[in-house]
Amino acid sequence: MIWAIDGYNVMFAGRIDGAEETDIETRREDLLNRCRRLKDPVVVFFDASKAPPGLTDEVQGRGKLEVVYVRTGTADDAIVEWVRRSGRPHEVCVVTNDRELAGRAKALRAKLAGVEHFLKQIDPERLEGVEKPRISNEEARRWAAEFGVDPDARI
Repeated sequence: MIWAIDGYNVMFAGRIDGAEETDIETRREDLLNRCRRLKDPVVVFFDASKAPPGLTDEVQGRGKLEVVYVRTGTADDAIVEWVRRSGRPHEVCVVTNDRELAGRAKALRAKLAGVEHFLKQIDPERLEGVEKPRISNEEARRWAAEFGVDPDARI
């Protein structure tokens, strides 16, 4: 599957922890960093009126994560056109809470995901292959001794 993300819709419709207190560029970078964790390819679309300062190219990055800053038209139109030109819309999942965009994508036979569903996919605790590191009791005692901590203390 390929994720086609309505970037600003996800940033402002979904709840990303801590995002309320940050500026737009920080929020955008946080979203992109979270998208990098997905195992599937991701294309994030943003309207260029809110593009980062000094942006020179429409498409940033290649490979697993691609970011498209739409200079002409809207991100919604660009997503629909991208799905249409993909040649395999049934393998694309459009992420948005925008009903009009969702309807247009569905008409092309793309899959749809709401913002909250998508945010659950990029939650680090739920990602495939991401595990909390585990250490043996022996290793924990060795590190406790290294840092001068009582290994039997409950922290």
